[in-house]
Amino acid sequence: MKHFETVTEAMEDLRQRGYTYEFVPKQNHLEEVQTHTKVRSEEFNVDEFHRFEGTSDPGDEMTVYGITTANGLKGVFMSALGAYANEFSKELMDKFTIVDRKEVNTDGAVKPIDTTAANQ
Repeated sequence: MKHFETVTEAMEDLRQRGYTYEFVPKQNHLEEVQTHTKVRSEEFNVDEFHRFEGTSDPGDEMTVYGITTANGLKGVFMSALGAYANEFSKELMDKFTIVDRKEVNTDGAVKPIDTTAANQ
């Protein structure tokens, strides 16, 4: 997975690779902005993600997801982190929980520290 310095760089790269639709959360589903296509959590897959941290303000944290719907739409979903996080259902939130999901490319993601080795 590529590493990007800015959200804009990640968005442009995803668009060049065919992720041309933009999705926004609507409580228990995502909705594509222009076509108003609604997709529930079981109707799309998270292909990859790129996490960005605010340099001076934790409220600036953002994650950009590349997703593909069951009917073939490829697009992006941006999620703010922290106090300004998007509000949506638990089912939809669980879809974006990517820990231990083999189908999501997590190369380059920050991994948890393995404290078991240090305690031995």
